[in-house]
Amino acid sequence: MPLTAYQGQLGPSRAAHLLRRATFGPTLEQINQFAALTAPEAMALLFDDQIPGPALPVNPETGQEWLQSGTLGAELGLNGLSDHFVMWLMGLALDNSQPVSFSVREKMVFFYHTHFTTKVSKVANSRSLYYQNELFRQFAFDANKPAEFNFKSLLKKISVDNAMLRFLDGSQNVKGSPNENYGRELLELYAIGRGLEGTFPTDLPQGDYLNYTEQDVQAAARVLSGFKLDETYTTLDPDTNLPRGRAEAGAHDNDTKQFSNRFNDAVIGPDPLLMPGGQPTADSMLDEISQLIEMIMSQREAALYLCRKLYRFYVYHEINQQLQDSIISTMADTLVANDFKVQPVIEDLLQSQHFYDALATSVDDDKYGAVIKSPLDLVTGTYRFFKIPVADFTTEYDLFYTQMGRLRQQMQRMGLDFYEPFEVAGYPAYHQYPAFNRNWISSNYLANRYDFISSVIRTTDMQSPEMPGPDMVQLVRDSFGTVADNARNLIIALVQHLYPVHFNLTFDTNADDSAGLTAERLNYFLQAFLFEPQLDADPEGEWTNRWNTNYEMGVVEGQLVKLINALLQTPEYQLK
Repeated sequence: MPLTAYQGQLGPSRAAHLLRRATFGPTLEQINQFAALTAPEAMALLFDDQIPGPALPVNPETGQEWLQSGTLGAELGLNGLSDHFVMWLMGLALDNSQPVSFSVREKMVFFYHTHFTTKVSKVANSRSLYYQNELFRQFAFDANKPAEFNFKSLLKKISVDNAMLRFLDGSQNVKGSPNENYGRELLELYAIGRGLEGTFPTDLPQGDYLNYTEQDVQAAARVLSGFKLDETYTTLDPDTNLPRGRAEAGAHDNDTKQFSNRFNDAVIGPDPLLMPGGQPTADSMLDEISQLIEMIMSQREAALYLCRKLYRFYVYHEINQQLQDSIISTMADTLVANDFKVQPVIEDLLQSQHFYDALATSVDDDKYGAVIKSPLDLVTGTYRFFKIPVADFTTEYDLFYTQMGRLRQQMQRMGLDFYEPFEVAGYPAYHQYPAFNRNWISSNYLANRYDFISSVIRTTDMQSPEMPGPDMVQLVRDSFGTVADNARNLIIALVQHLYPVHFNLTFDTNADDSAGLTAERLNYFLQAFLFEPQLDADPEGEWTNRWNTNYEMGVVEGQLVKLINALLQTPEYQLK
């Protein structure tokens, strides 16, 4: 049975909540559009798979794409262009010109990156990174694709992906000298895990990981042996038509592999796909991997493990046994019923009553405003909402790389070294119990978040061609024109669209007991907006006069910049 669905139109708050979690940040127009939709109608737009693939980035040395053609210049090689690949991905997340489903798909691609970790400095090959990224893209929207596009199939294909073979040393895993790195992470990080965090037994014998054992790691490594990098990119997967690693029969351990009782003492070994004389073939080697993945994913815990990862990515990090027995278990049922297609699980979650619970007044809400934005979410959400222009990476690529390079540095200062996670398990915010997303905040990281806002929200005369900011007057005129002449109404409208929790707002300190934001906070924003420095005897009246008569627009712009900076350099804006 699916999760209980939310009934009725979403309204602005639920629409913004949905779009903040499912995309890289909504525009005001998207919030208003989705506010009028029911949850199923919203899913139809979010998961509309009739969208193009992204345009390819350009090598600044040659003026041509290189990821598919392999055309390189004399100076920038595959490793040198890895940074350009990463900056291109940032540009895709910032792209406001595409339908909303484009951002949803790219957010799912990012989820798969957080799950199947990749490190640019280790892979050191931009084309391998691209093809892995494209593999995730092909599997992001899987509901309407052929049956072989599901999570089990993705696991099989990532196991022989060139970037993964390099990252976890799979290409060094050969008969007689097994390398267990990927086999270990396949079990621990990618497929089944060790169970619900916080409930691990403390008395397990050495080599026993609850859902699998050291014997299973060793047997899996032998199954996975014999695949080498193919950086000619001529070995193609028949389902995706994407390059993968090549099978080297002589390097494959073709003996029988015995697994533990966690997998019912299963055996994987020689099969009818062998060459005459019992020698392995590429097909027999891939068939063994298929058997391995099917064996692992047949365990109930494998479905629960993936659904916990999805829940933490889209909803909240804390999962207790009660939640696992209800919501996570229902998600796992949906996953299994759809033969491990992931999209139906995400759709069911994002249109559920559970996803939208506890909106009205609860200060203990673990849905709205409960997740700390990643530096990527903070950057993309700010740029997208305020419609900050970004250079076209196909025509203005030099300027584009300059802009993305600076944004990438700012994200690093906020704690996210994009595509360069510190550890093999990935970015701590997505896996490290019990802190999870709280890893994004430290005194330095928070100060750098506020510095980022200051660097973006500036008056026109403080902006530069390399890093333009928003046209604040035009944005307010276009998006908040009906309330902009009243300072208090404008503040409330901005708060309602920028903050996830904003019910019962009032400037009256005697009437804010049930408000989502105190009157003291709202009056602080009013003070920053109109009274610093105090220019007028009647600041609110003079604001109305300036706005309605287009008078002293330089002063108007300066006041708006002060207001937006005050709103964005707050703890509330760091949440989604």
